[in-house]
Amino acid sequence: MKTRDGLISLVIFCSCILLASTALAGESGTVSCTKPGCGYHTNLSIGGGRRSPSVTGYCAKQKKFVRIKIKSWEDYRKPHYCPGGKERLQPIYSGSEVARIPCPKCGNLSLRYQRRLMFD
Repeated sequence: MKTRDGLISLVIFCSCILLASTALAGESGTVSCTKPGCGYHTNLSIGGGRRSPSVTGYCAKQKKFVRIKIKSWEDYRKPHYCPGGKERLQPIYSGSEVARIPCPKCGNLSLRYQRRLMFD
């Protein structure tokens, strides 16, 4: 009986962790192009930790992903601009949004994001 109660508690705890919102946490993974012969591949961190707020975006002019540290989480959804120029970044709030960005190497909408870990 005690083992079963412990197992149920563990399942509930793990479910809460897995279903928690990632708004106050960051994630890290890889971006790769699925077009045969392209070979584009890069590591990408999205967002930041609770004490290290950051926003991730894509600079279309420079054709690169950019991660900017911000002063507070209140600024997270505000417009941000590429540090290397004055172009507005296309924000990336989750890995699924990477698919809407053209590949920096071949220009096709063929990017895929695979999350490796979440951090806080």
